[in-house]
Order: sequence, then C-alpha cells, then structure tokens
Amino acid sequence: MKPWARLLPLAVFLFILPFPGTVTLRLLALAGGLLVCAWSWHRDGVPQIPARLALVLWGGFALVSLATAVDPAYSLGEIKNEIGYTMAAYLAFVTLTRTRADAVFLLGALILGSLALAGIALWDNLSSDLPRWNEDGLAGGSGSYSTYLLALLPALLWAGGILRLQHRWGLVAGLIALQLVVAVIAGQRQFWLVFALQVLVGLPLLRKRGFIEISTSRMRAIGVLAVVLSALVIVGATARRDTISLSEDPRLSMWPGVAARILENPLTGKGFGRETMKKAYPELRSRKYPEVWHAHNLFLNYGLSMGLPGMLAALYLFFTLLRIFWKLSRADDRVIAMAGICGVLLVIAVVVRNLTNDFFVRDLALLFWAIAGMLLGYATHAEKSAQIAKAPGA
Repeated sequence: MKPWARLLPLAVFLFILPFPGTVTLRLLALAGGLLVCAWSWHRDGVPQIPARLALVLWGGFALVSLATAVDPAYSLGEIKNEIGYTMAAYLAFVTLTRTRADAVFLLGALILGSLALAGIALWDNLSSDLPRWNEDGLAGGSGSYSTYLLALLPALLWAGGILRLQHRWGLVAGLIALQLVVAVIAGQRQFWLVFALQVLVGLPLLRKRGFIEISTSRMRAIGVLAVVLSALVIVGATARRDTISLSEDPRLSMWPGVAARILENPLTGKGFGRETMKKAYPELRSRKYPEVWHAHNLFLNYGLSMGLPGMLAALYLFFTLLRIFWKLSRADDRVIAMAGICGVLLVIAVVVRNLTNDFFVRDLALLFWAIAGMLLGYATHAEKSAQIAKAPGA
C-alpha cells in the first residue's frame, strides 16, 4: 500500500474534524484509519503505546462509574464518545505516523483544514452585522474555536521544525499570525492567558534546544510583550462583550458546592459525562445563569463523575503525557526534540484552558489525542529506527 493511501483516511479525518456537523464523516474516516491500523498490526505487530497505564486507569475508572451512575445509559454513551473514539484516534495516529513524510502529509491536511475554517470564520464574522463573534456561524462557537486554536498552535510550530522548506519559519509565523487574528475576533479572554503561557514556556525550550538564537534579554522582552499584548486584547474583549463581574461569576459561587458533593462520596461518582451535575445535582445550577449546567472545570467534572479516583486518574494521565513529552524535548534528534516541545505546549494549553470550562469533549478531545498520537507516533518510530541502526550488524 502506498504511503499516501495508507494515511488518507486519517488525513481526511484531520481536515474535517474542526467543522461543525461532520460527525458521521469524521467517524467514517476514523473507521477507515482503524482498518489500515488492523492491517498494519497484522503485518508488523502492535506498536508500543505511550502512557498505557495512565490510559487504562482513566478508562477503567470511567467504566467503574457505571455502577453508581445516575443515568447508566447516558454515561455508557459518553464513555464510547469521549474515551472509545478518542483512544481509537490516538492508537491510529501512534501506529501510522512513522516517518517524516507521514508527519508532513498529516500536518498538511491539518493545516489545510485550519485555513478553510479560518476563512469561513473571517467571512462569517466580517460580513455579519453582529458586534461580536457569530456563535451560530459555520465556524462554530467562539469558545470551541479558541480551544481548537490552542491545540492547533503547537502542531503549527512542529510543522516549522519538520517541513523541509527554505523559509519554513516565515510560513509558520504567517499561519500562526492568521489564527491569532481570528482569535482576536473570537474575543475569548481565556485564550490569551493560555497563549501567553505557551509563549513563556515555549521560548526557553526552543532557545535551549537551538531552534531559535536570541539573547536572554531579548527572550525576556518577547515574553513581556506577549503578556502585555494578551492583556490588551483581554481588556478589549471585555469592553466589547457584555461580561459579568468576577464577583458575580456563577462558576466561583458554584465550585464550593461541587467540591462538597465530591467529598460526600469521595470514592464514587454519579457516572461519566459532563451532564452528570445537571442530572444528579440540579440544585447546583445557577438560577440566574441556567446555561451553566456543568462544573466548568475538567477535573471537577471528573470528580462528580468518578469521584476522587477519577480526578487523580485524569491528573496522572496529563502528568504522564507531560513527562513523556518533556523527556522527548531533550532528545538528540532535533525533530524528535521539537515534537517533545510541542507536546509540552499542547498538554499545558489543554489543561489550563479547561480549568475554567470543559471543552475536553467530542471534536476537541479527538483533536488533542490525534495531535498527541501524531507527535508520539513519529517520536516512537524514529527512536526505534535509530536504535536498530546503531545495533551491531545493522
């Protein structure tokens, strides 16, 4: 099978993933990718799966939560969607992303999809008479789009390290700049806090590995500039939007009650899924803001769903991934090192973004696991190839 044919289902999956209303198409593409995986496993065996123990604990506690679920049928469906499908994507990308050419092909599909979505978002919002983001537009809601961008940006950065183009960094800078323009229009304040954090973490890592050559003083100046610009955009977004004050934020008033419910039954939850709070503890919903129907925090939602063991499993999962990527960032191979740096930024972005909301579901969870699988798949196969080449008699 030719390389492009082997990767075509996953490329289609990456291209259509961010577009709303493409659930059937993305699942068909994912199924095609799994068929290719099955062929690959039959021929070459199952590859090493990074973070296996953490993944087993995460899925295991989700299944255990069915025993005390307030709505077992709903929770089983959520496990299928949020763990079953995402792990299928993770396994597919870990298995099939083997070479630089594979990564370039898949990144190309991801970038083309992001450009198409950015074009639609710009058209939707610049042609609209609305004073803010068109939440019902073809590009989806502002919260989802900004979360999508935070996962996309590390992938764009990795493209700069893996594409063999003379002016690759200029190309990557242009792609990132375009997405930041769309992010300004989206007006999501949390995006800019996380983006500034990505800059502050990413610059020292890139400098240490020699991907950028700047002085310490200039690096600090860029970091300060990123923070200041992010703060200015946040102030502008706050002025543009009809936002509530911090003292009236329903999340702050809701979180103590959520924590109390978790501690009432610390070892069990009420079943996996974001709607658990609405189903099991309707009294926690704000009367003034009934649209706040879940805890708006990934880990608190897991606590309501699976108790403290579920919260710890989620923390352990993200910590394990962060540790793996951190180790890769110190690799001798520069492309592997770049994959590690981008993986660190990916995990940080997704975790911090979901501390004040919970977008780690459906297409956004699939995107995270697809990119993580792509990074880890390339790194795993590249390290294995290097070990074989160094072996005596190779």
